[in-house]
Amino acid sequence: MKKEKIAIITQPLQNNYGGLLQNFAMQKVILDLGYEPITIDYMKVVCPPFWRYILSSLKTIFLRLRGKKRRLFWFSHKGRRNKQNELFVATHLKKTKTLYKYSFQILRNYGIDVVLVGSDQVWRPKYSYKLIDMFLDFCKDESNLKRIAYAASFGVDKWEYSPKEEKRCSTLAKKFNAISVRENSGVKLCHDYLGVDASWVLDPTFLLDKTVYCNLCKDIPASCEKILVAYVLDRNDSIRSMCETIASERGCVLKYFEADRNAVLSIPEWLAMFRDASYVVTDSFHGTIFSIIFEKEFKCIYNESRGSARFESLLKMYKSGSLAEMKDFSLNWLKKALES
Repeated sequence: MKKEKIAIITQPLQNNYGGLLQNFAMQKVILDLGYEPITIDYMKVVCPPFWRYILSSLKTIFLRLRGKKRRLFWFSHKGRRNKQNELFVATHLKKTKTLYKYSFQILRNYGIDVVLVGSDQVWRPKYSYKLIDMFLDFCKDESNLKRIAYAASFGVDKWEYSPKEEKRCSTLAKKFNAISVRENSGVKLCHDYLGVDASWVLDPTFLLDKTVYCNLCKDIPASCEKILVAYVLDRNDSIRSMCETIASERGCVLKYFEADRNAVLSIPEWLAMFRDASYVVTDSFHGTIFSIIFEKEFKCIYNESRGSARFESLLKMYKSGSLAEMKDFSLNWLKKALES
């Protein structure tokens, strides 16, 4: 019997540790359920303001006239992964060729039967360059294509769509066969603004056992120090002072780790820092998740600008002791959505 091929659409797989690991988990769960997953490797084309291009070009000309070498600033450039994350993607993820625009042709080229949108903040305008693509506008006329949203996230509990975005996305959402969201507040947003029913499920990273992640970082030597891991995306003096105080009280060596453009760790090294931590301070959603998965004591700092609803939803469930029950529900929801 032919296995259905499932295309995953998510945020660009660049240098975001949580983004890469949630896609790794999503693929593994789908594969374990007996399907063939593949992630559409979409990369954004970044276009800085035109004035920046003009100023940079004038500066380049001025410096060259003075005999100094300087590369011309390109008006647009394409997203990319660093070497370490490129290796992880090549080794652990199945993906399409890299593309810079969604089209139905890519689905046809890979013989896709189902398109699954998620996880991450795919339904938040702030993080989705072309929001309607996250609602599958590029294949809206394909009646035989199954559409599923798994753990799609708005990130916040307030409505951020413009009237035009709301109208278009509401129409597209109604074409989905099944919708689930990553935060409890997202269920209400779907109902009130998109006019669709949605279920609340866990981020894909929770659907795998801890042993899977331990296996990914098994070749990284364990730390011999008692360390406090500070994985903070938006660091400031207040947070630094707090980390130093906690580290001192607990007799830990304080270690800061960077993310996104400043990321230097490989995925295995990043996982190992949670594995080896005595305590974690983080304002990262997936930093919080992996603190929980590796059963660490941690302090979560709500990151309002990046979306606090996801933290509130997760921590409420964690503190209530219902994560195991929610994992079963989430797996069953996904299985049923794929089968129906």
